[in-house]
Amino acid sequence: MSNDLPQSAYLKETRSYKNNIQVAFGGYHKAKRPIEDNELTHVGPGTPCGEYFRRFWIPVALGSELSDVPLRIRILGEDLVVFRNKQGTLGLLHLHCSHRNASLEFGVIEEQGLRCCYHGWLYDVDGTILETPAQDSKLSEKICHGAYPVVEYLGLIFAYMGPPDEQPDFPKWDTTMLPDVEMVPYSIHYPCNWLQICENTMDPWHTVFLHARVTDIHFGDTWGIAPVTQFYEKPHKIYATLTYRIEDKIWVRSQETISPSFSQVGAWWETGREEKYFKRASITKWTIPHDNENCMIIAWRSFGPGVDPEGQGD
Repeated sequence: MSNDLPQSAYLKETRSYKNNIQVAFGGYHKAKRPIEDNELTHVGPGTPCGEYFRRFWIPVALGSELSDVPLRIRILGEDLVVFRNKQGTLGLLHLHCSHRNASLEFGVIEEQGLRCCYHGWLYDVDGTILETPAQDSKLSEKICHGAYPVVEYLGLIFAYMGPPDEQPDFPKWDTTMLPDVEMVPYSIHYPCNWLQICENTMDPWHTVFLHARVTDIHFGDTWGIAPVTQFYEKPHKIYATLTYRIEDKIWVRSQETISPSFSQVGAWWETGREEKYFKRASITKWTIPHDNENCMIIAWRSFGPGVDPEGQGD
């Protein structure tokens, strides 16, 4: 043992050294997992990644999930409630009532807003307090409940959760406005950090093994062919091309991911055997964090002759 180091420091140095070399049956030296990169994985208010997400319009729910009762959701570490008032206007409010913190998921949807079940405070969709029964009526002039602007577009409900004075225009994507393409919204929830799901779209090689060679063939038999891959990094964007040789043809697929988590993926029901020049994206999606440990993919699947000429999708 070194005469210059205390035993604990010596062991730490030794383990660090052995962690970077090849040792047969050396699991002991690799048992410590890398530390979490909080700058990328934490998404709550005030965190770098959370503040970045909050500068964009992001989808937070499906329009089909809304009913005659409020829907409780968790987005970017915030507990929220989304609803459609009886006039048809969408609202997205902080979950807990500004009066006594009762959960507004148990509120009653009314003509103009959402009424708390506990003391009957009535909230408009923009957070304005319309009524404070049995309380000082001037309270509504002094406080405003937390609320976010929302837009419903093709079955997805989008919210802007950033500073009001920095709100960007709501974007519309060319892939959502194509003739003869049906955009079908869906969502899938995952018990893991958002980055673990988002990076999967940028990984072209998992399809070779996960979706063809190792398990059953999920899309087409040619998906097990190893592609030539190339990445093109642009500001706020990674674009990849995957080039396959299929018999006497060259098949090129593409995929893109735009910060913070918007992705589009080439056609799924494709083998590369028929001659063609261009097909549209089959998935237009976002990976949205619920919090630091949970997330969802919320997206559109595209259906139509340009994406699925053989009609395999249902």
